Amino acid sequence: MKILFDHQIFFQNQYGGISKIFLEIFKRLDDKKIEYSCSVDLSGYTEGIIFEKYTKKLINRVSFFSLYTAYKVGIVLLQKLKFPIPDFILSKDSGVKRLSLSKQIMCLNEEVNDAILKDEYTVFHPTYYHRYFLPLLKKSNTKMVLTIHDCVHEIFPEFYGSNNFILRNREILSVAADKIVCVSHSTKADFLRLYSHIPEEKVSVIYNAGDLSKEPILNPSPFDKEYLLFVGNRGEYKNFNFLLKAFSLIPKEKNLYLVCAGGKKFSPHEQYEINNMNLEKQVVHVSFSSETTLANLYRNAKLFIYPSLYEGFGIPILEAMSVGCPVFCSQINVFKEVAGDAAEFFDPLNPSALSDLLVESLDSIEKLNSLRVKGFTRVQNYSWEKCADSYLKIYKELSKV
Repeated sequence: MKILFDHQIFFQNQYGGISKIFLEIFKRLDDKKIEYSCSVDLSGYTEGIIFEKYTKKLINRVSFFSLYTAYKVGIVLLQKLKFPIPDFILSKDSGVKRLSLSKQIMCLNEEVNDAILKDEYTVFHPTYYHRYFLPLLKKSNTKMVLTIHDCVHEIFPEFYGSNNFILRNREILSVAADKIVCVSHSTKADFLRLYSHIPEEKVSVIYNAGDLSKEPILNPSPFDKEYLLFVGNRGEYKNFNFLLKAFSLIPKEKNLYLVCAGGKKFSPHEQYEINNMNLEKQVVHVSFSSETTLANLYRNAKLFIYPSLYEGFGIPILEAMSVGCPVFCSQINVFKEVAGDAAEFFDPLNPSALSDLLVESLDSIEKLNSLRVKGFTRVQNYSWEKCADSYLKIYKELSKV
């Protein structure tokens, strides 16, 4: 048995939920001494660096004379001229960078295709939804595993455009895959409803995890005032504007801050909304480059709020619980599946109800402590070891076919 993983997600974003899953799987495969290969060297990935596997050459740094450089210079000039920049232009950052790295990516695509055609691996697990490998995969004996992390592109196509490559490719890849893994039963239900012609017996559920309990305590903490915590990107379905509205209704005498950890800096539209609600002194963006910083942001928060309208799983729920941060999340099916009775749920369309709930809860030490205790118990149901073992079982089964 030999497993091949490709490079896609590692060029898609610097560090996010999907790349986290694959990095955790790699750790466990290393521990178990299972033979596998990734098409790139990720030894510097947490610092945003990707090396070519054999030459150790840096391959994700764009040339000065590139489309991406022109794009970034253009953004800076427009900002200096105080010209309003539409959010859809700012959101193109990763796509423009990927386009500027297309030559390097094409070379990696060719290496993966060559390995597939030569039947060097029994199982291939692509890390995202481009299908450059599909013509040659059909000619080989290599089996394919595909992970479905969510169905957000299908459920909210208005946020991505009809020409989005995931919408074009997901169904084609799902038909071609020998085994499909969904990260929750909620995601599996959505997937099978949207793609009813995919046989259910082809689809398994493997839960993610999220454990930051072993990260050291930082002193001083990354943010030294009383705050509520939001983590991650703030795209439309993440429901961030709803959270701003709810937070704006909390009495100012509470002297609370809303810390937004990760994601990009506030866009002009977000900053406008923050200013319009008179929250510019209370809403703070904090970047982090390590899981240690993230763990301590959770540890020191009064509570963590996850207001999404849709998710495929919800790794931050478990990360927060693992370090004793009370979790408040929207009452969507997947959050109920993942959090069970260890979170406080709210209507993600009613900001005043959330505001009332937060004020009531912040005054109840007993309630917050109860959520902490329940969270510590709930998070024990999930582990990256279980996750990797479940994938390993699938890899073994496909290698025997």
